[in-house]
Amino acid sequence: MNRLHKYIDDKLPGINAALEKALPKADMKPEVLHEAMRASVIGGGKRLRPLLVIMSSRACGGGDESEELAAGCALEMIHSYSLIHDDLPCMDNADMRRGKLSCHKAYGEAMAVLAGDALLTMAFEVLASGLAPEKAARACAILAKASGSVGMVGGQVLDLEGEGKKLELDQIEAIDKWKTGALITAACKIGGIVAGAKLEDIDALSKYGRALGVMFQITDDLLDIESTSEVLGKTAGQDAKQGKATYPAILGIEEARELAKDKSIEAKEALKGFSKDALMLRLLSDYVLERKK
Repeated sequence: MNRLHKYIDDKLPGINAALEKALPKADMKPEVLHEAMRASVIGGGKRLRPLLVIMSSRACGGGDESEELAAGCALEMIHSYSLIHDDLPCMDNADMRRGKLSCHKAYGEAMAVLAGDALLTMAFEVLASGLAPEKAARACAILAKASGSVGMVGGQVLDLEGEGKKLELDQIEAIDKWKTGALITAACKIGGIVAGAKLEDIDALSKYGRALGVMFQITDDLLDIESTSEVLGKTAGQDAKQGKATYPAILGIEEARELAKDKSIEAKEALKGFSKDALMLRLLSDYVLERKK
């Protein structure tokens, strides 16, 4: 795992610098909007989705680094917008995010909605202008679908509709396939596009991303039960408080852990046709399975 940690430590400064450059400066009008956008993106987060773009690109031989970073920034902006909106009182009503006040607590509900909207639209500007035209068109289509009504937003709707209800495993899998998995899968596919990968390799990356997305959500559900707000940097225990359908709630903690292990195996199996260049993706699967925050 030390090898993965070193790799992440090497990549994070470039990702953060690219985000810093891509986002509007805080003193640019309208200042409060840009301050809220920057506060929600910079200075926190695991940067999982940008890392997946880079790792997936390198697994396919690698692409232009500026294109990898542009795509990574777009994914992180979409992810950050979703967290702003998820935290709103009308959704999860969370006070903390990434170890600080959530956007609506710091800037008010209206500004939080607008900051999320602005990050969503800026993501496509960054993606469209940062990649070669043909790659940009394909990547924008993938990201739009993954973010929309049959992706992340649709998954959020299903999640809201499932609150307080007893759901079956296939129902919660459908929620998480869209709510969490769609954007993770998109990051993997777009990384392949940046590298100019063959369709079969992009399909394999998609299978990896789907398995990783389920595993990430299971571990997230477990951490919500077992960890603390201080460690997580967000309010712990929110799922139970809101009556959300989660993997531990349906399967029990131990069976949920076993399913996560199965998904880790599935993710690595999807990479069997790749060379040693996919090592970081394999190590990332182990890391997500064992993560503590």
